Amino acid sequence: MKVAALFGNWALETSAVTVLEQAGIDIQKFKCIGTLISGLRGDGFDIAMIEDDRDTLANWLAMLQLHCDVPLRKIVVGTDAVTGLSRALLAGADDYVVLREKGDDLLARMHAHALLQSRSKTERQLRVEGFSLDAETSVLRHEGREVRLTPREFSLAWALLSNCGKVVRVGTLSAQVWGRTADISKRSIEQQVYKLRRKLAAKAVSRLHIHAVHGVGYRLEIEEPPWAGSLVPDAAACDQAA
Repeated sequence: MKVAALFGNWALETSAVTVLEQAGIDIQKFKCIGTLISGLRGDGFDIAMIEDDRDTLANWLAMLQLHCDVPLRKIVVGTDAVTGLSRALLAGADDYVVLREKGDDLLARMHAHALLQSRSKTERQLRVEGFSLDAETSVLRHEGREVRLTPREFSLAWALLSNCGKVVRVGTLSAQVWGRTADISKRSIEQQVYKLRRKLAAKAVSRLHIHAVHGVGYRLEIEEPPWAGSLVPDAAACDQAA
């Protein structure tokens, strides 16, 4: 678990940070909302822990909502269990924790939200035989290659890859890609499949093949690489041959 902390009150920050650090939680402290937003990009934080400051809290949470492009839980820490809780939740926080002497509540809630965040990340990613689809970025990844997909290409890829090796019916694809089964022509689906095939080929993700099953739907297959099962000579044999 990795936590980003933003506090104005030194005593409150020290109490909260000490509780979490003693439990072995990785915490990084930030001095202002600007540095917090910058620090959240690409550093793998799970939770933003923010002080309940009635003058700045709403602004801080609004800026996180607008400018932070990574998913994370926002937990407000304070001492006001009534109005503070309402203020934080209305401003967009995920939780409000009253910091008590031992800090047991804070620690327990942190672990609970870290688990929720982990589950949420899992639900946004699909992994099949070395291929991964990321719903946050609409990117297909494989062996260091990245293929950026449009929303419809991504929905189509998710529907096919999550049913790898199975036929996905046209009606199912229509519902998952367009959100409805009626008024979607066969030609529209064919065009979307063509676009996805072309993009995969252009990015050299050549092991993914989409097969049309006449009158039924489409099936995605992951084919073995051409060298699969072949014998690779060891270094000594290569040296002798040379």
